[in-house]
Order: sequence, then structure tokens, then C-alpha cells
Amino acid sequence: MKWRAHLVLAGAVLGLFMPAAASPQAKPAPAPSPAAQQAIDEAGDLAQKGEFIKAEPLARKAVALAPNSAVAHNLLGLIEEQLKRPAEAEAAYRRALRLNPGFSAARGNLGNLLLQEGKLEPARKELLQTLKADPKNARAHFNLALLLVRAKEYAAAAEHFAAVRQLRGDDPSLILMYIGAAFKAEQTQPALQAADELARSNAQDPRVLFNLALVLAQEEQYEKASELFSRVNELRPQTPEVLYNLGIAYHNLKRLDDAAGALAEAADIKPDLSEAHFRLGLIASERLDHDNAILEFQHAVKFSPERAQYHYLLGREQFAVGRWELAARSYSKAAELDSKQPLYSLSLGNALYRAENYVGAAAAFETVAQLDPQTEDIQYLIGYCYRVQGSLDRALVHLRQQLDSNPQHAQALASVGFILLEQGDLAGAQAQLEKLVSLAPDDMDGWFDLARTYNRQKQSEKAIQAFLRVLSLSPDNIQAHYQLFLLYTRNKQPDQAKVQLAQFQRLEEMEKIARREETAISKARRAQAEEQQTGTSAVPPSGENR
Repeated sequence: MKWRAHLVLAGAVLGLFMPAAASPQAKPAPAPSPAAQQAIDEAGDLAQKGEFIKAEPLARKAVALAPNSAVAHNLLGLIEEQLKRPAEAEAAYRRALRLNPGFSAARGNLGNLLLQEGKLEPARKELLQTLKADPKNARAHFNLALLLVRAKEYAAAAEHFAAVRQLRGDDPSLILMYIGAAFKAEQTQPALQAADELARSNAQDPRVLFNLALVLAQEEQYEKASELFSRVNELRPQTPEVLYNLGIAYHNLKRLDDAAGALAEAADIKPDLSEAHFRLGLIASERLDHDNAILEFQHAVKFSPERAQYHYLLGREQFAVGRWELAARSYSKAAELDSKQPLYSLSLGNALYRAENYVGAAAAFETVAQLDPQTEDIQYLIGYCYRVQGSLDRALVHLRQQLDSNPQHAQALASVGFILLEQGDLAGAQAQLEKLVSLAPDDMDGWFDLARTYNRQKQSEKAIQAFLRVLSLSPDNIQAHYQLFLLYTRNKQPDQAKVQLAQFQRLEEMEKIARREETAISKARRAQAEEQQTGTSAVPPSGENR
């Protein structure tokens, strides 16, 4: 689940620019010349104002005038960092530290830069050394905490966030970071206690309450999160983002009516909020309300057509109500937007198969096999599509691949047996089908094809027993009765033949009656449709009621 994060960034908590003064632990250095000091002061003032481009030439002047000044090199490093020149900034910090290894501000800045560059272990080394020399360096504690979060060392991160709180006071942003780390460190009670304290002390601040609710929701504390989102909604009513997140919290609490109400309100206020429509579609789907789910997913697709998941879920609902071609279009769009997701191509293949587009289905399944060869039954699905197309040789290739990976795959055995029977390889068909019925003794189609195989090999007794097995599984199988009639006749067993013929004739008559009724119903429906189009109706015969 994706939550909208609005946490304050690290730089905004502690400030991006650190003054260029040496730390208390810095070794005494020769005082720079008045001109160099003036350049340092002017560059520092401009940097404090965020005017880094103007500050850069003054910092370079200071370094040129006082090449042994660690302060000047540290200042230049800070400015280079803000101008997005990490390599130059790192070089400047390291020069400052060569001049004064005890300059903890420069070491902390180097550690922060390395952290930003993703060099976690070198950054950890520098930050720990900074804190060893200057235990009250709040920025070093803060950056080390961020590093530990990235390293998933949450308990240690929580300790350093707590240290920053002691040094810099209870800034809400710091408390939020501490709460997040404490939860991940499974320090649930301290985290909840800090959350309660933050909520009480900021009871009228919707921004703080909203961010706290987001953190709690991320940690699956949905009950508390929903209470806070609801409170924010009271302080700032009709805010779509608040209502959206409130709806998600209710959804996770299985309070579907409340969730639908909050999300619908968010969508009414901001109709193009595709995520709200997406969530409403999920809720309708959970309730098996496929029509409303389709409607909501269509809205989601309309406002965020680039989201493959939205197209996929729309297709899933269309598939659920039997709209195969529409589902195939939606799945196809999802696969186009995210061609690396095998689920989308697999779903496309299923929809195309149901729509009897076997060529397209085979192509979609082959895409799945390329993306994820371990997909269950994928070779069988490809082979079966080729079988239905009549491409029996191509079908055999894939079906045998399926059997190579799973020799007891009943459906693959059934299809291989059927194909070999059709191709006249009766011994091969018999071997596959006998294996099938031993694995799946209630597979009626398998027994029927095995009976046909015995019959074509003139193994009459085996064929009779196999057809009788078919009838034990499906007593009204008209073809089994007819084949038994022929076999008993050929074997000069007239009494048994007479019984099977009678059953066949009875079932055939029932099929004729069913076809006549189906034809009559279809005719009546067509007539009704014509009446609705013309606005007329036939007059019933005399004596009949309308």
C-alpha cells in the first residue's frame, strides 16, 4: 500500500548550512590574514542566505589567501555540496581534515555527504568519529540515525533520534522520525507513547496530526490512524487527501461502509483523484458488486491511464462477468504499460482463450513463458491452445515440455493421448491415457479416449470396460451408449446391444426436444426484440389472455 508521505526532510530539520566556525575540539590554527577573514565572513554570510553561487568565488578567494585554514576549506566544501558538486565538496572536506583532524564540524559534513552519496560504511565511520570527538553534535546524531534507518538498524536509529530530541528539543518532525524508527525496531510501546504525546501537544495542528497519522498507518496502526485522520478532517473539512487516507485506514479496518463514504466524498470534491476511484473499485470488488467495480476502475483509468494496475483490475472485473473481449483489451493495455509483469500477459491469455481467440491466447501464454518460465502449467496452456487450433505437432512440443517438468500432469497426459490418437499413434496414445486414468480415475474424457483407443486396436473387451467406466461417471453420455451398442453388436451380444440402443435413442430424443425448445425460446426472444423496436405487439389468438 502506498501512503502519501509529507514528512519534513532532514535538511529542513537541522538546517542545510552549518556555520564555518571550528568546533571546540579543533586545534588552534594560525589566524588568517584580515583579507582572508573578510572573504570567509562574506562567503559565510552569503551561504547562510542561500546565495551559494555568489558565495563560491569568495570561498575560493579565502582558500587562496589562507591555504592552511581548515575553516576556509570546510566552508568551500559546504558551498560545493550545495552547488551539487559532491566530488569537489568531498575533496574540500578532506583537505580541511588533513589540516586539522580534530575539526569535528568538517568530519560531520563529510559523513553527511558520504551518506547522501549512498556510501554508508565510510559515512558511518566518519559520523561515529565525529560523535566520539563531539558527543553533542546534533547533526551527526541525526545523520547517523538516517544512515541506520537505511541500514535497517532501527533500534540504534531510534537511540540517535532520541539524542537529537534531547539536544534540539521536541521538534515534531524529529519525533515523527523517532516514532517510525521505534516501530520498526519493534519498540511498540515507546513509539505509541511518543505518538500520544505528540498528538496531545499538537491537538490543533492539522499538519502535525496528518503526518503522525501517516506514520501510524505505515506501521499498520490503523485504528489510531483513522482517529487522527478523522480529527484532521474536523480541523480542515473537505480536504480530498485527508478523506482519501481516512478511507484507506477504514478499508484496512474492514469498515467498508465508512471507507466507501470517505473515499466517495474525496472523489466528489476532486473527481480526478484516481486513487480514490481505485479504492472504491476494490471495495465494490470485495462486495462482488462487479458493475460498480467496473465503473470505478473505468474512472481510475480515465484519470490515470498510465497506471497498468488500474487497467488490470478493470480487466479482472470484466472477466468476472464474462465480458471476455473487453477484459482482453484491458489486460492488453496493462501488459503494454508494464511488459515485464507476467500476470498481465497470463490474464490476457485466459481472456483471449475464453473469447475463442486461440492464436492470441497462445501468443500471450508464450510471452508469459519468456518472462517467467517457472509459471505453473504455462507449457500446458500453450500446448492446449495449439491443440484447439489444430496445430497438433506444435501442441505436442509444449505438452511434452510440461510432462518433462511434471510427468504426472493429468491434463497434459490427456491432451497428448488425444493428439496421438488423432494422429494414429495408437500404442503411444494408449500408454499416455492408461497413465492418465491411473492418476485420475474419475477423468471421464480420459476414459472415453482410452476406450476409443482400445476400440481402434480391436481390443473389444477393454473398450467395453472403458466405455462402461465412462457411463459410471456420466450415465447420460450419449456417445458412450452408442459406441457400446456398436461393440456389443459386433461381439454378437444382442441383449446388451438392445439395452444400449434403447438408452441411446432415449437420450437422442431428449436432445431433439431440448433443441426444439431452445429454438422456440430463441424465436420468442427475437420476436420480443422486434416488438420493442417497432413498438407493436402481436394480437393473441381469440380466447387467450394477453
